Amino acid sequence: MGTTIFSKISIGQLLGLGLAVAYCVVIEVWLGWQSVLAPLTGLPALLLVQMVALLGLTYIVRALRLYSYFRGELQRRFGLTLAIMLTHNLFNHLLPARLGEASLPLLLHRHLRVDVLKGASALFWFRLLDVHALLSFVLLALAFAPSNGPLFNAVLVRDEVLNWPVVLLIAAFLSAPPGIFLCMRRFTGWSGQPRQRWQHLLWRLSRGLPERSSDFWLSWIWTALTWLIKLSTLAWLLASLLSISWSAAIFGVSGGELTAVLPVHAPGGFGTYAGGIVAALTPLDIDLDATLIAAANTHLVLFAAALVSGLGGWLSLQQDSKN
Repeated sequence: MGTTIFSKISIGQLLGLGLAVAYCVVIEVWLGWQSVLAPLTGLPALLLVQMVALLGLTYIVRALRLYSYFRGELQRRFGLTLAIMLTHNLFNHLLPARLGEASLPLLLHRHLRVDVLKGASALFWFRLLDVHALLSFVLLALAFAPSNGPLFNAVLVRDEVLNWPVVLLIAAFLSAPPGIFLCMRRFTGWSGQPRQRWQHLLWRLSRGLPERSSDFWLSWIWTALTWLIKLSTLAWLLASLLSISWSAAIFGVSGGELTAVLPVHAPGGFGTYAGGIVAALTPLDIDLDATLIAAANTHLVLFAAALVSGLGGWLSLQQDSKN
């Protein structure tokens, strides 16, 4: 698998690597890493432990999503499922241009004999839910943040009257996954034995999409819970470093998370993640240096949690391969 992932390096991946190196150099020249890390090391150790523990909880919830979705193939091996998820998360952080995404179906196939195409389509479904959950929390942060009230009211309120078409559009977006699932059921309801090759490929892909209502509801619930814990934890950290409101901090860390969909993504998110936080908080007119320092530290805590847990998951997989 490692050979497959590292065999080709594209221009986008090289740009991502260059962006990460440039980010580290710019931080050192502009602010100095010692000054950047000072606010983080100044936080109470117990507070940092609690935040890292909550980030670890999000990994467990993600593993539960994967376990419940593939409960037939995973043979009641939740520990192995958790190791696969942690390793996949590590590759996602370390490899540029989201190349690590390919690791999940490959790991599922290698360790649990899950069909690669089935794993790939399941990953597509998970990512669809992830993007929806993230954008939903952004909308809720905008709706309930006093500091963001004028920005949100500019869209929602006209002449002191609620803009109902916009309200209905937002409500439709928040409740979109059930509609998407119902549309998918028509595609996954394949009847008969596929005869031609293209039909067989579509059939293999369709097997990774939710067929039963329980598959849909559990994957949606686990996704929402994951993002609720993750965004709340990172917002807690960002608000502690920057002294801003909780909802504004959620909006800020959401900007960092949304950088995952960029065509160029630096390995480890160095440069892109902090840049997303800074870009999201720019309209709030906060001091740029303070915002960058807080954003860099928030990303470092997230990266450290992913790195340590991911190495543990990878070592577990190596042990499983020997057995």
